[in-house]
Amino acid sequence: MKLRTRGLLFAVLLCLAGSLAAQIPQLTPFSADMQTSSMQANPTNRDMNGKLYVSPQAMRMDMQGEGPREAIIITTFATKTVDIIMPQQRMYMEHRAGENAMHRGPNTADVHPYDPKNPCASDPDTTCKNMGTETVNGRSADHWQITHQDGSVSNVWIDTKLHFPIKTVSEGTIWQLTNIKEGAQDPSLFQVPSGYRKMDLPGMGGMGGRPQ
Repeated sequence: MKLRTRGLLFAVLLCLAGSLAAQIPQLTPFSADMQTSSMQANPTNRDMNGKLYVSPQAMRMDMQGEGPREAIIITTFATKTVDIIMPQQRMYMEHRAGENAMHRGPNTADVHPYDPKNPCASDPDTTCKNMGTETVNGRSADHWQITHQDGSVSNVWIDTKLHFPIKTVSEGTIWQLTNIKEGAQDPSLFQVPSGYRKMDLPGMGGMGGRPQ
């Protein structure tokens, strides 16, 4: 995962946009703590903590950090939109699936809901190999090895009840969920706060852009 602000936002945005096409059973709502850590001896990016909220209609990722490094990403399934919210600037950007295609960032590309019977169903450019069922952070998860079109390989552990990954290992980075709490989530979590200005994505120029 790209932990520098601009790379982080785009990498997560792309993986969330890609997940919108997934055909899966109704999601079980839950919240969880997120952790990302590097397995490299001298990582170029810092470790990151955050929070994840999932409902049948949407999901939200809170990226914790100081100042402009803080960001909230909300994906709405029905409208196929991703909103990147910057609390410090009181601004947000809206992205629609299929627009502004870019090279997807590593690791986060595997963070989305899955069809438990065929995790590669929503991405014809990947192949999946079932590695068996394992216990991860106290929960039952199916371990899948996913080979991407570029030859890179990710290992993803998909919770058997949530149909959502609770751990991924890819390109030297571990992403995982802990403190998972099942239950309905407040609908306001998945809405852009009132009073925030919308920015044009093509003209953002890093963390800048043209407010509307």
